[in-house]
Amino acid sequence: MAETMTSSASVHADHRQWESDLSMWRDDVDRWGKDHEKALVDLQLVQQRLSDHCQAMAAHVNQFDTHEEHVRAHEHNVAETCRSNEGSGEESFVHGHTEEATRHQQLRDAHERMKKHHHTVIAHIAGLKAAFDAML
Repeated sequence: MAETMTSSASVHADHRQWESDLSMWRDDVDRWGKDHEKALVDLQLVQQRLSDHCQAMAAHVNQFDTHEEHVRAHEHNVAETCRSNEGSGEESFVHGHTEEATRHQQLRDAHERMKKHHHTVIAHIAGLKAAFDAML
């Protein structure tokens, strides 16, 4: 059976390397600690912005309700105008219809912006959670 002989010089070299490794690892962990402190501050900001986003969604739903009321009122006015004038006086509701169409398009555009933002934010949060879950 051949024994591997280790010289005292190679033992000392290993120890110096290990001390160097430990020093670098401590530097890494110190740097990571600072990164974590900043990340905790950033996460608090993200949490506040997510809360703001939830409030914006509630306001967005309120816009649906208001728009729905306008659409119903407009439809009622169109029907009344048609019944009372039997087809005449269409000019009186065409202007109102153009305004409603513009409001509807603006709400559609706002909804699409909110949808994209929502999907992006939720995907990033899910990715962050998955990264932490993978560590466990």
